[in-house]
Amino acid sequence: MKARSVGSNFIWSLSAGLIYALAQWAVLVAFARLATMEEVGQFALALAITAPVLLMSRMQLRTLQATDARSAFGFEHYLGLMVLNVVAGVAVCCAIATGMADSLHAGWVIALVALAKGFEAVSEVFYGALQKVERLGLIARSTIAKSALSVVLVPLALWLTHSPIAGAAAMAFAWAIVLFVFDARALQREFPGVRPWSTLWRTPWRKEGARLKALFLLCWVLGLTALLAALRPNLPRYLLEVHAGQAELGMYAALAYFAALGGRVVHSLGQAVSPRLGRYHAAGDARRYGRALAGFTAASAGVGLCAIAGAALLGRWALTLFYGAAYAGNLELFVWLMAAAALEYVCLSLAVGLTAARELKGQVVLLVVSVAVVAVGSAVWVPRVGPVGAAWALGLGWVSELACSVWLTLRVWRRLTAPEPAQALRTIPPGPVDAREPTAGWVPGVVVEDRKDF
Repeated sequence: MKARSVGSNFIWSLSAGLIYALAQWAVLVAFARLATMEEVGQFALALAITAPVLLMSRMQLRTLQATDARSAFGFEHYLGLMVLNVVAGVAVCCAIATGMADSLHAGWVIALVALAKGFEAVSEVFYGALQKVERLGLIARSTIAKSALSVVLVPLALWLTHSPIAGAAAMAFAWAIVLFVFDARALQREFPGVRPWSTLWRTPWRKEGARLKALFLLCWVLGLTALLAALRPNLPRYLLEVHAGQAELGMYAALAYFAALGGRVVHSLGQAVSPRLGRYHAAGDARRYGRALAGFTAASAGVGLCAIAGAALLGRWALTLFYGAAYAGNLELFVWLMAAAALEYVCLSLAVGLTAARELKGQVVLLVVSVAVVAVGSAVWVPRVGPVGAAWALGLGWVSELACSVWLTLRVWRRLTAPEPAQALRTIPPGPVDAREPTAGWVPGVVVEDRKDF
C-alpha cells in the first residue's frame, strides 16, 4: 500500500479540525439564538457532564490503534472494547442525569448528548484504522460531513421546535448518520475484507475475551491520562473564579482560547506522523524514529515561538480586534499564556512519541506530577496575582511535564539503541502496515514492557 505524504495528511487533518471547531461554535450560537437562556444552560450542563465521562470511555483507543504497528490487536478488538466502553459511559451519564438534573426535560438533554458523543466515540475506531494506513483524507471528509450535518440539522430542529431536546437529538442523529453510512463505507473501501458491524456478533468473544482484557489493561492508562489532561487547565480557572470572580475568569478564558489555535496545528501534525513513529519504533529503527520525533518537536517549538512573538508584537491589536479595548489592556497576561502554550506544544509532541513507543504508565506519572504542580502553583499565585498567577501556575505545570517527558524519551532512546541481537535483526516495513495483517508470535502483554471540544 502506497504511503501518503505527511504534508498532505497534515493539511487534511488541520482543515477538518478547524471546520469542526467552527461547527461547534455555530451549534452553540444556534442554541443561544433559538433557545432560552435556561435551555442554553441545560445544554451546557449536558456538555459538562458527558465530556469527561465519554473522554474516559474512549481511552485514547484511536491513538493506540493508529500506532499499533505490529497489529497486536485486530479491528474487532478495538471496536468491541469501544462499544462496551460507550455503553457503560452513556449509562453512567444517564445515571448522573437522574441524580443531578432538576427536571425530566434537562435529563433527556443530558442523555441525548451522551448518545451523540457515544456515536462520535465509536467513529474513533474507524478513524484509528484509517489513520494507521495514513488515510487522513478519509477521516477529514468524515469530520467535515459531521460538521456540516450538525450545522444544518441542529439549528433546523431548534427553529422548528424551540426545544433543546430536539437540538440534542438532531446532533445525535447527524453523528449516527456519519458513523453508519460514511465511516463504515470508507473502512470497507480501504479494507474490503472487513465487515465492521457483522464483526461484533460473529467474533467468538468467549475465546477472544483474554485479548479484549489485555487491550483494556493496556489502554485504561491512556483513559486516565486523558482525564488528567482535561483536569489540568481547569484547576487555575476554578481558583480564579473563587478569588477573582467570573469577570476575571471570563477574560482569562477568552485570552487562553488563542492557545487552542496553535494546539490544533500541533495536534494535526501529530496525527500525520504518529503512524510512522509507531512503525519506526516497532522495527527498532532508532535513527528514523529519532529523526521523525526531533522534526515534529522542532516544528511544535516553532509554533510556540511564533505564538509568543505574535502575542508580544500583535497582541494588543488582535485583542482589540476580536474582543474589544477592555481586553487589550491585559497584554502581559496574553504573553504569559502564549509562553505556557509554547511549552504545551512541545510536551504534546513528546507525548505522541511516547505513546508510539508504548511508554504509557510513565505518562500517567508525569501527568500526576504536572497536575499537582499546577494545583499548588494556583493555590499560591492566584490569590496573590490573579489571572497572571493562573498563567504562571499553568506554565510551571508544563515545565514539570516537559522535564519528565524528556527523561522518558531518553529512556525510550536508550532501549532502541541498546545492542540487543534480536533488535538488530528487525527491519522497517516498506510502507504502512495493513490493519488486517496479524503479526506472528506477538504477545499483547509485551507491549507495556516495551516501552484540546464538545
